[in-house]
Amino acid sequence: MIALYRLHKGNMLAAILIAITAFGFASLASASSSIVYAAKAKPDAVPSRVVADLSTSTISITTSFHGTDLLLFGAIDGQDGDDLIVVVSGPPLDIAQRRKANYAGIWVNVETNIWQQAPSFYQILSTRPLAKIAQPQTYEKLGIGSQNINLKIVAKSPVTGEKPPQAIDFIGALQSNMAASKLWPQSNEPINLTRNALFRTEVKLPANVLSGTYDVRILQFRQGQAIGEDRTTLRIEKGEMSALIYNFAHDYSALYGIFAILFAVASGWLAAVAFRRG
Repeated sequence: MIALYRLHKGNMLAAILIAITAFGFASLASASSSIVYAAKAKPDAVPSRVVADLSTSTISITTSFHGTDLLLFGAIDGQDGDDLIVVVSGPPLDIAQRRKANYAGIWVNVETNIWQQAPSFYQILSTRPLAKIAQPQTYEKLGIGSQNINLKIVAKSPVTGEKPPQAIDFIGALQSNMAASKLWPQSNEPINLTRNALFRTEVKLPANVLSGTYDVRILQFRQGQAIGEDRTTLRIEKGEMSALIYNFAHDYSALYGIFAILFAVASGWLAAVAFRRG
């Protein structure tokens, strides 16, 4: 009986070892098939890479600053038919938008709305017209275009009972005003793409750009879908005397106001003395 138990026990151990071994081979085969499947699916699933940079990362605004052109360049892992879109966005600020009406021959402001945290500069560059690269729904999802960046508008002096302003009703006027100031150019600058690998373009900054950090997005599109993205930043700072005056005006606003009044009075008095008739 003891021998039979030992034999039975040995058979059980052997059976367990065989089962474990079989399970291991099955798992290995399953894993191998999964690896083969993943290897087959990998070429279609791996996104292309985008690498980009600017010719300079810092710009100093001095008294002689009249705007500048920057070179944006980089490389992509591309194919025939791929496109690139570059979005340059400036530091946010609140923008006042006023509506005027004619009363008795005099134009007066009848409504003032505030765009909250709108980009002070907004420019799009692309290899082709945007309508030929992707559908409007894609741009809305990716936040490309001033109409797709969730701008908020509020009344400066809300009136109880009045309907609050809607962004869709005023976005066209904002785009026109900012384009007239050369801060939201509506014409897309071209991007030169060579052999589906190297690209370059120019970012044109007008003289009235604000200081701060500018965000630059570079997106690669294939068959209407974004497959790769890179980001870089640009820093614009005030320099020389303009920076000193700017910092003094913001850090010591009261003293700056007093100094400005005294300077205006002194300038007027000196002008009166200089041109006083004998």
